[in-house]
Amino acid sequence: LGGVKVDGEWMSGWCDEGSFHEYMAGWGKTVVVGRGRCGGLPVGIISVETRSCEKHIPADPQEPTSRDVVEMQAGQVWYPDSAFKTAQAIKDFNRGEGLPLVIFANWRGFSGGTRDMFAEVLKYGAMIVDALVEYKHPVTIYIPPNGELRGGAWVVLDPKINEEVIEMFA
Repeated sequence: LGGVKVDGEWMSGWCDEGSFHEYMAGWGKTVVVGRGRCGGLPVGIISVETRSCEKHIPADPQEPTSRDVVEMQAGQVWYPDSAFKTAQAIKDFNRGEGLPLVIFANWRGFSGGTRDMFAEVLKYGAMIVDALVEYKHPVTIYIPPNGELRGGAWVVLDPKINEEVIEMFA
């Protein structure tokens, strides 16, 4: 998103050089959230992580038999933690900061396992919808080349949720 330097030469990304700053990086790793500048204008950015990630669940210090757990999470999927992270970021960019929002969309949908259903993944998906309904600033949803929106991801990011501010491009 922020571009990189290769052999001392700047290869641009979507944001101006050095302006992208990710936050909440250690949580909900299948989503990348941050702030940056595009053409000098400040924007909030939400992007999908296409690679698989590890979720670390620390041991409970009060339970002697408890152990650290590391779970793999597939890329391009909203899990309960990453869906909540997405909803929280949208709310932060709207209410707290008044930023235009750019969403780089390439999601296959929500995780549908029993454990994730129990962990309220659908509730957090609904929170994304609620946050987009309330959004008062421009929202651009961009589906990159060879990107896809399937299942619940399409429902959650449908521009008809808030037609006055949301536009989708592919």
